[in-house]
This record gives sequence, structure tokens and C-alpha cells, in this order.
Amino acid sequence: LAAVVRLGNCSLVQKARMAQQAGAIGIIIVSNNQTVQIQDADGGGGIPPAAASIFVVGVDHSAGERFLKAGIEARESGGQTPTLSLVPYEVSLLNFSEYLLISLAAGLVALSACFSTLDLFGVKACEPLGMEIEDEFEGHMKVDKWQIVGFALAASASLVLLFFFMKYMIYFIIFAFATGGATWIAQLGGMGLEYCFPSLKNKPGMSIPCLGPLAHAELLAGIPGLIVGTCWVILRNTPYGWPLQDFMGAGFLCFIQHSYKVLKMKTVAMLLVAMFFFDIFWVFISPVFFHESVMVRVAQGGGTGESVPMLLRIPNFGDPFGGYRMIGFGDIALPGFLLSYLRRYDLMSEKSMWQGYFLPAFIGYFVG
Repeated sequence: LAAVVRLGNCSLVQKARMAQQAGAIGIIIVSNNQTVQIQDADGGGGIPPAAASIFVVGVDHSAGERFLKAGIEARESGGQTPTLSLVPYEVSLLNFSEYLLISLAAGLVALSACFSTLDLFGVKACEPLGMEIEDEFEGHMKVDKWQIVGFALAASASLVLLFFFMKYMIYFIIFAFATGGATWIAQLGGMGLEYCFPSLKNKPGMSIPCLGPLAHAELLAGIPGLIVGTCWVILRNTPYGWPLQDFMGAGFLCFIQHSYKVLKMKTVAMLLVAMFFFDIFWVFISPVFFHESVMVRVAQGGGTGESVPMLLRIPNFGDPFGGYRMIGFGDIALPGFLLSYLRRYDLMSEKSMWQGYFLPAFIGYFVG
């Protein structure tokens, strides 16, 4: 017989040794959530061969609880002991969820780049690539090198703050994402309504506390935005939360590209290089100073049971372990600045899609 135990505080090796000493041929570890937990003697990922000679299998919470319940009922009624068949887990290169996530990310990069250049219809052609392609934008912020430095410092300070105080701030992050998502949907939806129904531009809106004046179209688009944000808060930890999160994330990514303009190639290069080293430090070097990766701990919710929502996620369809395929907003927004710049340059230099720089850069992003 095999032992079935719930995931607790002792290590996998300790559980395996005790089960082996009790005469079990194997041990089944029931996770405390729908993600199968993998750990080793020190809480990491694999059991030393000398630790135990029995098999160790992890199952998700719902499957494990059903198995435990069936075992208890069989013991009390004197019925047949439940059986469990095991097959090797093989990772397929033809992973539908992976390709779907890549396509979603690449599509959002292209969409946000096109969305950020809607203001360019009717402008004059520009000079060779690399120079500043426009001086001023009404209602938009121009990104320069000092803002990049300020962003890197502010992001670093925020990571450290979240690392130490995540259990207090995670719900603020959830609230901010929900309200921000509703706002982004309202603003983008309002622009779409005004484009489709120009008469809405002449209808007066109203001023709302903490939000300021809102146009009539934004008020109309704010209704579905509020519904989506509220539903996400309620369903965020269920299998139905990921489409809402991805929908709000798409609005955020388009809003970022629309609101912030990078107008010099050297500024784009500085931004990408700075964020490259930013990621290296906070993912791989920060354990030297903080004893664990600051970026990874913050992304995983810091042990709060919640996840930071600043990412796109798609379920692992057909994967017996379940879980999600994920990509952070930064992996879409930052390359998006380069593609937005190239799309802007192509339009201002009157280059077609096949002659310009945007299409090769987009293909490179998709393949990479």
C-alpha cells in the first residue's frame, strides 16, 4: 500500500522516510492548492537517491482530497481500497498554451504599437532613423533618459518595499490593478466610442471625485470597465479569473504605449539596456544581499497566497499538473516601446509595411 498525506511543514524527504519505515511502497503528497508542489530535502526540487527507496508523487488539492475521502470511506465500510495508476510525465514541444501565450503577447505588442501611432495621420515625413521624430504631443508624456533613470530607481525601491511588506501591500496592489483596469477600459473604450460615434464628442460629461472630469463616452465605457474589475476581484483565484486579468492587462499595455512616447532610438536602447540589467540584478544577484531572489518572491506574492497580477496568464490546457503559462507585463511593454518607435518612424517616413523596420522587428520579437 502507498501512504497518502497532506503537504505540511516537514520536507518531502522526511515524509518519504517515515512512510518507508511504516512499510509503504510509496507516498502521495496532496498539495494545499491546485498547483502540484515540488520540493527536495531543503525545500527545492528533487529527492536524493539515498534518502528513500520508495516512489514519491505529488497531486493537486482537489484530486488528493477526493482520494483521501475515498480511502477513509473504504476503511470505514470495509470496501475495496482505492487504486491509483501512475504514468510518466512527458513535456511535449507542441504545447498549445505556450503558443497561445506567445501569440497573445506578440499580438498585444503589435496592437499597442499601432494604437500608439493613431495620432500620426496627416503629419509630415521625418528624417533618417535615429533622430527625434516629433517634438510635442498633446496629452502624452515624452520619455527621456532622466525618466528612465528615475523609473529604474523607483522600481527598485518598490521591489524592496514589497519584499519586506508584501503581506500588507498585496491587497493594495490587487485594488490598484482592479481600479486601474476599469479606468483603462473606460478610457480606451471611450476613445473607440467617440471614433465610431463622433456625436458623443459634443455631449458633456461630468466630474467624479478622485477621477476628475470624464467625457460622456468614457462614462458609458466605464460601466463594463467597472463590471470587469469587480468580477476579477471576486474570481481572481478561481479558474475563471484569468480571462478578466488578461483583458485588463491588454488595456493597460495599450494605455502605456498610448500615453508614453519614446522618440529617439538611443532613448529606446537606453531603456532596454537599463531594464536588462535591472532584471539581472533583482532576479540573480539580489539573493547575495537578501538571501533569496527579490523579484521571484515578489512575483509569487511573498507567501501571502496571492499572486501579483501584473502578468498575462493562460491555463496549461491538457497538462495533468494544471497551473498556468505566464508572461510579465514588462516583457511586452518594454519591447513594445521599440516597436512603437519603429512603427512611428515607418509612418512618418512614408514606408510601407514591407519596406519599413516595424515588421522585421515584430517577427524577431515573435520568434525570440
